[in-house]
Formats: sequence, structure tokens, C-alpha cells
Amino acid sequence: MNDEWNCFVSHATRVCRCLVDCRANRVRHISVFAFLLLMPMTLIAQDATVKSSNGQRTFLGAANCVMCHNNGLPKADDANAAALEVLGFTGLANNSWVTLEELKLWANQDKHSQAFTSLLNERSHQMGKLLGVAEIHRDKRCLTCHTAYPLTAMGNDPHLITPELVKNLRVTQGISCEGCHSPAGDSRGEGAVVTGWFQPHAQRDLWWLLSAKDKQDKFGFTDIRSATARTRLCLTCHLGNAAEGKVVTHEMYAAGHPPLPGFELSTFAAQMPKHWRDFDKKSEAVRDEFLKKNMDDVYGRDSFKLDNLHETNNVLVAALVAFSENLKLASALADETMTMPVAKPDWPELAQFECFACHHDLKDRSWRQRRTLRGAPGRPMLRAWPTTLTKLAIKRAGHDPKEFDQRLQVIEKLLSEQPFGRRERWHATIRPLTDWLDEQALSLERKPLPRETGFGLLREIAVVAESDLWDYDSARQLVWAAQTLRRELSSERSDEALRSKVAALETSFAEIEKLFVLDLIQGRKAQQQLPGSTKSREVQEVDLEKMLPPIANYDAGVFRDQFHKLATKLTP
Repeated sequence: MNDEWNCFVSHATRVCRCLVDCRANRVRHISVFAFLLLMPMTLIAQDATVKSSNGQRTFLGAANCVMCHNNGLPKADDANAAALEVLGFTGLANNSWVTLEELKLWANQDKHSQAFTSLLNERSHQMGKLLGVAEIHRDKRCLTCHTAYPLTAMGNDPHLITPELVKNLRVTQGISCEGCHSPAGDSRGEGAVVTGWFQPHAQRDLWWLLSAKDKQDKFGFTDIRSATARTRLCLTCHLGNAAEGKVVTHEMYAAGHPPLPGFELSTFAAQMPKHWRDFDKKSEAVRDEFLKKNMDDVYGRDSFKLDNLHETNNVLVAALVAFSENLKLASALADETMTMPVAKPDWPELAQFECFACHHDLKDRSWRQRRTLRGAPGRPMLRAWPTTLTKLAIKRAGHDPKEFDQRLQVIEKLLSEQPFGRRERWHATIRPLTDWLDEQALSLERKPLPRETGFGLLREIAVVAESDLWDYDSARQLVWAAQTLRRELSSERSDEALRSKVAALETSFAEIEKLFVLDLIQGRKAQQQLPGSTKSREVQEVDLEKMLPPIANYDAGVFRDQFHKLATKLTP
């Protein structure tokens, strides 16, 4: 554990002791804000109060989570235990639903905790120069994805945050708990108390059986237990979301922003790594109780089976959501009436289209000339990777993949009639397809994927892989999907015969996997010092020297040929 994190935990513990002392002195009405008020001035800039659908809630920061989510629940004689009692947390018990080490894992292994520090390195500094921004770590266009601190609490300047706010730990700690689950603290809106989820989420009987809708509507908590909801949330940054001001532009790429890789939910979650227990990994007792009493329809009482292929099903659900969100983003940027909380890029925004359709070496008889062409020659194409697994998902949802092709034709027509499509027609054109995709994603999420269908699905992935000349990111989606499926089929929940069949394929898959950078976590180690800190921490930076050559050297013909050889081994 690095020195900075030790300091962070140590300070949070001192805050807890202060709360205990306050209690001993009979100081009443101590709220969650006591954490913030007792922090050193470098941690405080302004109240981080944000608008929600039903009022205002306050961003608290990860320091408030240390008491429970660092090393488990505190013992009775621990200062943290007394502090929790002061805050109204009583009767806490570990029922194995969560790990209670989420924060430690996030701080030490999850690159989301380094999201802000990546704005301080030399590449980001050079990007700032090219973009005309002296301190790019203050640029709100970047901070929408590089910190969990709410954009609405970043001050009135439309472009930059204040230098003082840069020293706020709640900003510099990157994407922390509330970046995904939404601001947690209570606050007042128009005279009424708006309850955040910070205190309610610790009350087991109140919280864990609530539906996702109730958690959102009553407490402002974003519940991402659902694969559909989780994918949509992750894609706000890993793909983009115009309404939230999260858009990586062509200008940013030209200035040096690393390319956003295609997003595959199960792979990205595994590489974070996960700081949660998947439902099928929870204890049998807690699973059974939840299935009997829960008020959410994600886990069907009759359809859930322990040996279903849960992760693989998430892959297919996420494929449908990714394509839907990709279309919505392109449409939002084309919409002249839509405003963004940061500077809106000019339309057309080239980054929403296939980068390597233009940025590739020119070769005679290239695989790019031989692949299946969809739409008019020479027209810019939307990024392709979100469509790669869509037909498999549609088929799994119970529809004929040809229906997807028919629905897709209106998008192809839009892009063929005029480069980038007529901007006034984008919304009306995509809406029927995105509504249908969202509907299929929810349906598929509730449809179990039996283990006995797994090997057949592996064959279907191979059929898709050899059916066309896929670009690098699209091909990698197929490889990631196959990895997830093989991992599940190789687990102890499969019988020995099935595990042996999968093991016999590993050499062939290993040859295919050499064509790609599959582990996105490994990068270049560096030391980085945060503003206002006297110590540096070790971080992992994107290593473009390792990431870009495989893209440049990729040959779709080789990928297809290797999968064709593999497909023969998968034939019944």
C-alpha cells in the first residue's frame, strides 16, 4: 500500500476519533458533513452539492467509506465503530454480500483511482499546449471523465476549475465510489431535506432488498447490479455521453489522447479488477434469502441457476447496450438544439466515426479493400466494434438476426445519402432501432444462458469471426467474448468432459490472442505527485509504444484464417 494511501487512511481514522470525542462531549446533531469540516484545508474547496432528479445531494468523497470498506467492519472498541454509531449506523453485520475491502482494492489496483493523475503526466501536458490550455488538469472537458467530483460543483467558469479546487482530494482521487453510485450525502433543496444513500445503504434490512428504482428514486443511488445499467454507466466515459459533457473529440485525439479501446463489460470488469462479489459468487444462504425476498426483477426466482453462464450473458447484453449508446451519442452530437455542460464540439465530430478507416497505411490489395462494404463507398462509417456481437445477442434473445439487418438499413441509408448523415434526421432515424435494442437488452438480461449451450456459442463466435474481415477493435471484441466464455466453461461448475474439450482449444486461441493487446491495465510505471501533496505515488500510464504497433500491423486476413482453422476443431 503506497504512502499516500496510508496517509489518507490515517487521516480518515483521526477524523473518526474526532467524531468520538465530539460524542463524548455531548455535541449533538453531528452529520456526515463532520467528515468534510474536519478535513485539512487542502481537501476543501466548496460544497459539492449536485442536482438530482428529486432534489440536491452532496458529494462526500471516498474518505467517508474508509470505516467500513477498507479492512472490514470495525470491532466494537475501534474508534471507527464509535464514529459509525455517532453517524447513526447501528447493528452493522457482514453477511458476505459485499467484500468490505472495496476501497483498499480501488486504491491499490484499480486505475480509476489514477484517473486524475493521468492529466498531470508529460503527454497530457503536451496535449494542453496543442489545445491551447496551459493547465489541462483544470479543463472541465477532461475532468468530466477524469474525476468523480460533480461537474455542477466545479464553479462558474465554463472552461476551467479554480487552482484551489485542484488541491481538493475529492477531485484528485479520480473516479471514486460516488463517480459510479452518485453523490451520497444528505442536503437541503428548497427547504426540504433530501436524503442521500450514505446512511441508508448501511442498513441491511432497509437497503439490500430494495429495487434499483427505489434506491434511485428515494435516495439517488445508481444501482449497477444490472448488466444493462452497468454497461450504460461505464460507457458514459468509455464511449461518451454528450448530455454529461463526456466526449473525446477528434481534436483531443490529434493532440495525443490515447485511442479509446472497444468496451467489453466482462473483460473490463475483470481487469479493473472487480471490487464486488458477483451474485453467483455470494454465499448460498445470502443468495437464497435475496431470491426469496428481493424487490428487483433482475434475478428471477425461477430462472436463476448457479451454473448458468452469467458473465457470458453479460457480454451479450452489453453488446446490445453499446450499439444503442453509440447511436445515441452520434445523434446527440448532430442535434443542433442539444446543449452540453461543457463546450460542445462542432458537427460533424469525426471521432464518432471509424478512425482507422482513414488512419491506416495504404497498401495495394489490402484486406480493407476486400472486406464487406456496408453503405456507399467513401462515406465515413460509424465505429464498427459495437456491432460485432450484436447479431449473436439478438439471436440469443430469440430473434432472427436478419431482423437486425433490416432495422440497420435505415442507419446505412442515412450515412450513404450524405457524408455523416443529415443532422436533422439523426434522432428520428435512430430512435426506433435504439428503443428496440434497449428492449432486447433488458429481455436478454432476464433470460438465463444454460451451461450446456456454451460450447455451441463458442462455435457461433468462431462462425462470426471467419465470416468477414473484421477491423482490429471488432476482432478484439470477439476474442474477449471467447475468453470470457472459455473461462466460465473451464470452471469447476462444468463437468470434466466439457473442461477437457475447452482445454484442447487453448493452443489455437493463444495463437489468435497474440495478434492483440488484450490486457489494458498493463502500462508504463511512473511516479506522479498530486497538487498540494509532498509525496509522489506510483501510477500506470498508457504505453502507446505497446498499444499502437499491433493495431498498425494487424491483418484481418490472418485473423480470419486462424479462426477458420479453429472453427474446424469446434465442428460437432
